[in-house]
Amino acid sequence: MTTPITVLPDASQLGETVAQRILDQLATGRAIIGFPAGRSATPVAAALKQSGAHLDGLQIVMMDEYVTRHGSSWRLLDPHTPHSCIGWAQRNLLGPLGLGPTSLLTPDPNEPEAFKQEILDRGGIDLFLLASGQGDGHVALNGPGTPRHAPTRVVELPESTRRDNMSTFPHLQSPADVPTYGVTIGTAELVELSHSAVMLLWGENKAHAFDRIIQADSYDPLWPATIVHDCRNALIYADEEAAQKSEREGVS
Repeated sequence: MTTPITVLPDASQLGETVAQRILDQLATGRAIIGFPAGRSATPVAAALKQSGAHLDGLQIVMMDEYVTRHGSSWRLLDPHTPHSCIGWAQRNLLGPLGLGPTSLLTPDPNEPEAFKQEILDRGGIDLFLLASGQGDGHVALNGPGTPRHAPTRVVELPESTRRDNMSTFPHLQSPADVPTYGVTIGTAELVELSHSAVMLLWGENKAHAFDRIIQADSYDPLWPATIVHDCRNALIYADEEAAQKSEREGVS
């Protein structure tokens, strides 16, 4: 286990710590930040809003979105849908932080390869916030079995990921309510395009994910969130609840 771990008392302090990293990056003149949708990133979004800082230069990259098939093409989920990842960004980031729609970059399911080029054209992602599925370790929508060098693409979600996403969006009552397909940044591009990365693990329900991640020292396709170990300048932030099952060796 070589990726540094910091355990903080609670989710609020975790959010404040990561938000300060974003503000420090913004102070350099640019901040392109990758975000997961849902529960894991909400303390960071809240802390950014509470900071009162001017965030006009903040660019947000969303890692995934559900899609539906229409003939021979794909269509992104309507952002007004409660479990839309783009909708989550609009409600939790763009609106509260005073950012316009041009501040948001998302993958196109019909031209997924263009996502990588667009990020490269912007100079890469300064900091990518990562989250782990609590039951199957998916990262973005890369589920168990994802190869290390998988690109941005449309994927069929396994039942394990759809079940995990019920906790991400609690109004979803069963795996059948979760869309079957999604477009996701690939594991290869999480590594290649990010200058630094942070794994966010908080709450008792992420204790198993915390253990699985710290038991690895490189990418394990059976738990794709271990991709954090392959990222440059990576850190793991957890709260005490998530870390409670760990012996905390090497934890600061």
